[in-house]
Amino acid sequence: MSESISIGNEIKDGYEETQKWVQNNIKWLSTVGSFYRERAKLEKEYSEKLSQLTKEYFSKKSAETVALSVGNTPAITPGSLESASQVTWNEVLTQSELMAKDHDKFANDITIYICEQLRTLTVRCEMLFSKAERLNQEVVDRKDTCYNNLEKAKKKYYDACQAMETMRSKSAKYSSEKAQKKLSEKEHEMNICKNQYLVKINQANRVKDKYYFQDVPEILDILQDLNESRVAMINLIWKKAGDLERDFHKRVETRLDAVDSVIVKNKPHLDSSMFIKHNIKNWNEPKDFLYEPSSVWHDDEHFVIKSQAELQDLRLRLAKAQQQLEESHSLTESEKVALGKLHTAKSEMKSKDSFEPMKLQDTLKEYIIAVQKFTALENKKLESEVEVESIQNNVQDESVLDISDVDLSKTEKKNGLFGLFKKSTSNNIAAASDAASMVSEETHKSKNSNRFSVFKRNGHGSTSHGGAGSASVVDNDDNVSAITTPSSSHSHSAGSGNAVKGKVLYTYEKGDTDEVSVTSGAIVTVVNKDAGNGWSLIRLDSGEQGLVPQSYIEVQSGSSSRRAPPKAPQPRKSSHKTMTAAYAYQSQGADELSLSVGDKVKVLKADEGNGWTYGELNGQRGLFPTAYCT
Repeated sequence: MSESISIGNEIKDGYEETQKWVQNNIKWLSTVGSFYRERAKLEKEYSEKLSQLTKEYFSKKSAETVALSVGNTPAITPGSLESASQVTWNEVLTQSELMAKDHDKFANDITIYICEQLRTLTVRCEMLFSKAERLNQEVVDRKDTCYNNLEKAKKKYYDACQAMETMRSKSAKYSSEKAQKKLSEKEHEMNICKNQYLVKINQANRVKDKYYFQDVPEILDILQDLNESRVAMINLIWKKAGDLERDFHKRVETRLDAVDSVIVKNKPHLDSSMFIKHNIKNWNEPKDFLYEPSSVWHDDEHFVIKSQAELQDLRLRLAKAQQQLEESHSLTESEKVALGKLHTAKSEMKSKDSFEPMKLQDTLKEYIIAVQKFTALENKKLESEVEVESIQNNVQDESVLDISDVDLSKTEKKNGLFGLFKKSTSNNIAAASDAASMVSEETHKSKNSNRFSVFKRNGHGSTSHGGAGSASVVDNDDNVSAITTPSSSHSHSAGSGNAVKGKVLYTYEKGDTDEVSVTSGAIVTVVNKDAGNGWSLIRLDSGEQGLVPQSYIEVQSGSSSRRAPPKAPQPRKSSHKTMTAAYAYQSQGADELSLSVGDKVKVLKADEGNGWTYGELNGQRGLFPTAYCT
């Protein structure tokens, strides 16, 4: 079975057309089954009635050919062309006209070995089809929920703007201290609503990209696999019918061989190829969601960080999002491995000219279930990831967003937003306010047209031109050479040359000869905390010494503060790790690589947590989506 044909890659956002086409072909199995049941009855009446029956089904075939070959509403009419399955079916009917003498036993065999098999195949196909429909509905519901949340956030922000304007009008009449305080509180609430609105915009854009470039193509390919397994199975049924006729009618062996020769040519992917050819059409990607300013207040898309109120809200949101990201990451990776195994098994079966269609359908059933679990977890992880990136990319100073002292278990018990700040001194409020008083506009002047640009951001990045107190949004148009892991600028208890004890936070498998493998929770000796480029030199109890990612080690200094999730360190030049493309990907810019399934990509720079890896393929270097490779 050819892997070069993919409805998901060729027809964008074509679920409705593909769903109807597959449904038509599943329903068509009942027509074929009806033919054989009727034929079993007519076998007793020999030539005349059998000949009449085949004529009737010729007429039915003529009426159904277009819908079965290219769908109900093809972009290009097929003319007199028929799909490979229809050509095969035509040959079956033609030979049936010449077979007019059969008997009761053959009629019974037809009922048992053909009709029942067709009925079983129809039931299995309908079951898989319904699972694919449920998967599609879940994906659509998640997308719609995200869009609805965006609309709610926008409305909440607009209402806050109106409330702010109303309070401003009142404060102009009553300039009391109480009125001014209420005005300030309304402004804080309005700014927080705006920040939430911006986060929802980013989430909606990312969910939109995932829906149209990952979820829908995956579902279309599932429908394609279902239809191709149906074709393969009906080929076996037709072959069985031929075998029965050879047993009882040696005289018609030549005619049956003619039927077999056509069946052999009816490759499962041929129907898909014809459907694609007659349904491919121009398609424009839906536009990204953009910030829509309130008519009565803010008119730009920058985060507002004018005081400790907005900053503390961002810190709380960042802590919650990072916690959820950590929880969903391991679950997503586990499901991804399981999904990859099933995808490999499915691809291996499809790559063979001859395979067991029932086994493919069983694998397809497991694959649909795995996709359901994976997409649900991935959506949850995606929303958390976008919220973390949105906040971090708009507040460049790491010290301002330090969440080590945020206790999420207590925040729910506080009464009101401002109860969070009761313990803050006036000096801390002033310092935090000064540190976050400006949001750079330079990087908001243009938006990269690459649909995956939001995945390429480098986290916080290093502060430049803005001083220690500036906040900015990371530029999406970073050159690949500029993508580096920022080195720590503050001292640590395990500085260079000082051997101290450290705790391993995350399990790490070595990727080169000068590295060591460690297990989460292990206690090691930190020989050099900062060995360069985000790596630490450690020594195990066994005496083995080597490098591990710096962020994977916590030096034991008596502090109980929690660390932020680790970022992948900058890969060293000595590493020669490779990744295998599990999905095809078409580059969207000069800084990206195009991938075909099975490509071996040399990793030059590992994923730093932004969803992209920098690698080399066939002498070309560029970025590619990490999730597309294993």
